[in-house]
Amino acid sequence: MCRHQPPCPGADHPDRHPAVIVSAHPEQGWSLLCDGTIVFDDTKI
Repeated sequence: MCRHQPPCPGADHPDRHPAVIVSAHPEQGWSLLCDGTIVFDDTKI
């Protein structure tokens, strides 16, 4: 899912924070990151 270079670490990797938002849904309170992780507005990254 991650298309930029170098690709982001996977969602289960300890250094997963470089992943970027590919689809934001602030009205619903969540965003999809390029590594496939769903981040909720109340999640601390």
